[in-house]
Amino acid sequence: AEPFDVVALEKTGQFHGTYHVLGGLISPIDNVTPEQLHIDALVSRVKEDKVKEIILATNASVEGESTALYIKQCLTDSKVKISRLAQG
Repeated sequence: AEPFDVVALEKTGQFHGTYHVLGGLISPIDNVTPEQLHIDALVSRVKEDKVKEIILATNASVEGESTALYIKQCLTDSKVKISRLAQG
């Protein structure tokens, strides 16, 4: 969701792909709508860069789950595989 989140993932040394930072999470309570995030840019990148898989790394909060669901819905017409990081 935020640039600082990438640092935590990078420290693991396990991911060797490209990141896309949304700039936040959808949150009606905080007046954050999908249009205020970089979701449209993500959808464009998926199409232009011929992305094969997206790994959603939003947190397990209501906002994180809502944002992940919204992104999945935005990408239903694409052939991209959508995965989530394990939680628990």
